[in-house]
Amino acid sequence: MLKSPRDSLNLIIRANILKTLLEGQSLEAVYPRLTVYQLQELRDFLQEEVVYLSGLKDDSPLTIADVKERFEPIPNYYYRQDCREPLDSCYNETCLTSNPICFSKKMKGQLSELVQLLQPYLPVKGGDEQSG
Repeated sequence: MLKSPRDSLNLIIRANILKTLLEGQSLEAVYPRLTVYQLQELRDFLQEEVVYLSGLKDDSPLTIADVKERFEPIPNYYYRQDCREPLDSCYNETCLTSNPICFSKKMKGQLSELVQLLQPYLPVKGGDEQSG
């Protein structure tokens, strides 16, 4: 299946991603099949899921701002990449078309944080609890 740059992260893809997470598997195998737009949508989707699940379970639910605080600070990421784009393009994510490799790397780092935030809200597969 060819992927168009603007293909949306549809319900089937979202369900498969949630199934992958519920089975305790890494999302690393999913990333190469997604466009930069879909990675951005996935980040936004998982952020919303963390906030939603936290609201169901926690006495002090997380907000989007709480979640974003867990991400690597944008200036740190930007300077570590030795990026030639303006810093503002990293903040407002306009670099996703001009520098998709760097943008994808940024999204994968943020997705990794989101997966860690999701772990306490996911049922433990097979009864094996992981310490973390």
